Amino acid sequence: MSNSRASFGDAIREWREDGRLYLWGGAASAVVSWVVIPLFGVFAMYSGYRLYDDHSKVAIPAVLAGFGGVAVLLWVNYLASL
Repeated sequence: MSNSRASFGDAIREWREDGRLYLWGGAASAVVSWVVIPLFGVFAMYSGYRLYDDHSKVAIPAVLAGFGGVAVLLWVNYLASL
């Protein structure tokens, strides 16, 4: 009896191969980095880098990395001013 449904690991692997994991994960972490936890901006920057490096996209990775990077830099600036 074969299992016709893909496993969770297969779904994640498919999302990673076509860039959807980095796109949606990076977008969510960029929003979270501005609203709640600025450290999530590091993942947004990483996601932007992976999209640029692996999938040769330019505009969306720049926005993801920019939003995440600015949130992290503002947070570091705030911590340095304490």
